[in-house]
Amino acid sequence: MNYSCILPLNKELPMKSISATLLFCISFLAVSTDASAEAQQDALQSIEAFRGGRHWADAKTAPPQSPDESLKKLKTEPGLKVELFAAEPLVMDPVAIAFDQRGRMFVVEYGDYPIGPPEGEPPLSRVVLVEDNDGDGRADRRRVFADRLNFAHSLLPFDDGILVGAQTQILFLKDSDGDDKADVRQVFFDGFVPAHPQMQIGNPRWGLDNWIYLNYGPGKITSATSPDRPLDMPRTEFRFHPLSREFGPASGLGQFGNTIDNWGHRFFCTNRNPIMTAILPQSVVNRNPFAVIPRAHYDVGPSGGDTRVYPLVEMKSNYLSHAGTHTSACGVTAYRGDLFAEEFQHSVFACEPIGHLVTRSIIKPDGVALTAERARPKADFLASSDTWFRPASLATGPDGALYVADMYRLWVEHPKFLPKEIAKKLDWRAGEDRGRIYRIVPEKVTRKPYKPPQTIEDLVRQLTDSNGWRRQLGQRLLIERQSKQAAPALRELLTNSDAALTRLHAIWTLDGLAELTPDDVTRALDDEDALVRRDAVRLLGRRTKKHPRLFDKLAKLANDDDIRVRFQVALALGETDEARGAQLLTAIALRDGNDRWCSAAILTSAEKRSAAIIAGLLKHDTFAERGESARIGLIRDLATVVGSRGDQDELASLMQTLASTDQNGAWWQAAALSGLAAGLPRHRGSLGRTSLPALVVRPPQRLSKSVGHVRELLQRTHDVALNCDLPVVDRLAAIELLGYQPFNKASAAFEKLLANNQPLDVQLACVDAMRRNGNEGAAAIVLDRWPTLGPTVRGPALALVWRRSATIQKALELMADGKINPSVVSLDHRVRLLKNSNEKIRELSVRLFGGAVSANRREVAQKYRPALTMTASAASGLKVFERICAKCHKIDGKGFEAGPDISDVHNRSREALLYDILDPNAKVEPRFTDYSVVLVDGRIFNGLMVSETVDAVVLNQAENKQQVIARNDIEMIRASGKSLMPEGVEKEITIQQMANLLEYLKARD
Repeated sequence: MNYSCILPLNKELPMKSISATLLFCISFLAVSTDASAEAQQDALQSIEAFRGGRHWADAKTAPPQSPDESLKKLKTEPGLKVELFAAEPLVMDPVAIAFDQRGRMFVVEYGDYPIGPPEGEPPLSRVVLVEDNDGDGRADRRRVFADRLNFAHSLLPFDDGILVGAQTQILFLKDSDGDDKADVRQVFFDGFVPAHPQMQIGNPRWGLDNWIYLNYGPGKITSATSPDRPLDMPRTEFRFHPLSREFGPASGLGQFGNTIDNWGHRFFCTNRNPIMTAILPQSVVNRNPFAVIPRAHYDVGPSGGDTRVYPLVEMKSNYLSHAGTHTSACGVTAYRGDLFAEEFQHSVFACEPIGHLVTRSIIKPDGVALTAERARPKADFLASSDTWFRPASLATGPDGALYVADMYRLWVEHPKFLPKEIAKKLDWRAGEDRGRIYRIVPEKVTRKPYKPPQTIEDLVRQLTDSNGWRRQLGQRLLIERQSKQAAPALRELLTNSDAALTRLHAIWTLDGLAELTPDDVTRALDDEDALVRRDAVRLLGRRTKKHPRLFDKLAKLANDDDIRVRFQVALALGETDEARGAQLLTAIALRDGNDRWCSAAILTSAEKRSAAIIAGLLKHDTFAERGESARIGLIRDLATVVGSRGDQDELASLMQTLASTDQNGAWWQAAALSGLAAGLPRHRGSLGRTSLPALVVRPPQRLSKSVGHVRELLQRTHDVALNCDLPVVDRLAAIELLGYQPFNKASAAFEKLLANNQPLDVQLACVDAMRRNGNEGAAAIVLDRWPTLGPTVRGPALALVWRRSATIQKALELMADGKINPSVVSLDHRVRLLKNSNEKIRELSVRLFGGAVSANRREVAQKYRPALTMTASAASGLKVFERICAKCHKIDGKGFEAGPDISDVHNRSREALLYDILDPNAKVEPRFTDYSVVLVDGRIFNGLMVSETVDAVVLNQAENKQQVIARNDIEMIRASGKSLMPEGVEKEITIQQMANLLEYLKARD
């Protein structure tokens, strides 16, 4: 079944840590509808045993505590105190908090969680207004602002109303008659496709750039302003402009957690990834269709098994290997207040409801990127010994305090992850009539009263406040009301304010009012603060066409002292066709080309400049003389853009650069030729679909004088590749080029390079080149030389065979004839062969591999239970791990990280591990589903889809190899709904070997 999850709790992330290899099954626990209480208890105990340790659905959970008693069980950092602001019956099931311009608290109550209303009943989620009217610090009034909202779980004050994320829609709710009840209910956007009750459209946040950003926006989306023009949205975040309602994808992919800090950095999270951020805007990623940018976001801090949390009570997660780590990270929140000490000003919090705690991390710059580290080494920001405490999200208030929404539920799971008959007997809504909201403040605090702004002057004054919530409010209201008369006051702040954050808000507010002038931008470009300069460059990028003189300022900042500014310049250059653009990108590449994000930024801006950048780089001896991996990659990627575009003038320019040296065989020549060869087959323009060898043999007239040297370099490829006197590193570049040559010209070299007297790296490079070549003759070479291939080469070599039905059948026939041992076929390929659509292949597979794998996983598990107690060897288990698991998983430096993280698997019991291994498809997180991509030429690729853009998809395959596939080459993409690791491991592992594997996994305790 597909593994997906829900809010706020132990959801889809387990796969990241437990993996496609070690996923466990409970689906075989069938209980009859007339089962007795005793039978039910037996089943529950069985689940507990299978999970390994006490399961969360046991009878040992403490009863709920009163609000005051639960408050006593909360522990926070020294110097802070926790206050109870609201509790039932004033608030129930709170999962999100927001304050409007009057300082009133609005709360989303997620009543639909986790199973929705009874059939035929209306939705149960609500937005309520919770107020403290007598000023004693505790709420004393509750009013239902809007109810019957379908799975509503997040909100944002907007235009005197409230925006709500509600499963498939973004709603706008407004009280127009002053009775504190929403009488306006509009659908702003519709058509979103949720993954589960946590991973759905939601968590709207107002960005510093005056766009509204939300988590998880895939679907066929329609807008209320343009219902007849739907837009197909990919699996990314979502954003829209509050005034124009323009909408589209935003980089990243989060669940329940979205926040924007004082400087405009947006952070989001998933269960095992508590803090992520997007560094490249989606519009930038899609801007150069000839460059493949595999990923635009990254983990700011540790993720998966590398995270650490310190709960006060046992973590009752379904995945006990997650104990002591983030397993249900949600509600990520950047602190923007001014009530706490200075060290909190760069803090980002993440809720961990399974652990009954909230973590705090400190954000720091790391070159272009950001990094996060724990605020306290072995203690969390907030933790409780009350096992009903379920923090879902946080919010900075108008007073600068930090507010925590505690859903206060017993169950934080979904019934789909239990046998139906057991799920029916549990009270999934236990705690639905409870909920708490806490306020965290310093022990000694001088509260700063909040007075709602009344005038434009008041709103401008908000931008000078030390509380980020108030600054954002001032900017938002000025933009919503389009208060253009504020422009002079905003310019005064931009010019004379001593606070960088105030100047930053001023320039973005001017932009949102359409009042930003070239002089304003120029002033910000000269700002003493690097992040103000960075954002000024963002605003400058799209203005240089109208104001060419601004380009001189941009050119100067290409040599700024701060790499974050230079990175933004590289992005901004993609907005202009100015002739000096290539020179400036070259300068940035020379200085920052070793930074992965600077290189990516250069690629997004290099569409028509790639050949010029390559030529510019090679004019510098310090660059050309040393072939470091980052430089090789940059040259290759730039040349790929040249080939994909297929512009004949640019091709001629690159070929002339290749001919401009006497150093035939220089590293950059091989890198450029490899990139060119990779890009040309993707070209669909005037050259037609071609290859590098074909182009140099039959060049168009424009290139006839330029291809000569390239032809010579290609002709020398065989000599260099086969020259055993040359360093291996020099030969590898030539072998890579063989992969782009016609098979009939490269096949003889392939056969020689696979000889067992060749270095291992040479043999592996040869197999990779044959894979790239794509000709089915490569499989014939592999099968012919099979007896001489070593074990390290056989795996990737055999992968060449699985690409076409004809070569699959040939290999199986050789196995049937005893010429190849069937044991070399990995488990995943056995399963695919047994389910192949070709009848002959299925027949041969059944004969060779003993039929389809067992569908009764409980029976298989019982057979292997002796492995739990028999004497075993960890050393032998390591060998089993390397044979079965290591191609997708990495432990202690052994293996590959193609699949989810299992670094913390030693925490699980042997029983749980046994079932994880024997039923990997019990729960499969969507991110770790196996995809099949069928190409128009008949080839098939399988793997995890780690990235998709408008032009390409990227699959992560075994041994952590990435396959970039142009969309023009794709005939069909199909998600299997299965783990990358198939069922049926019992077909290639004995009970003793299973015992050894378990011993190895547990020996890391």
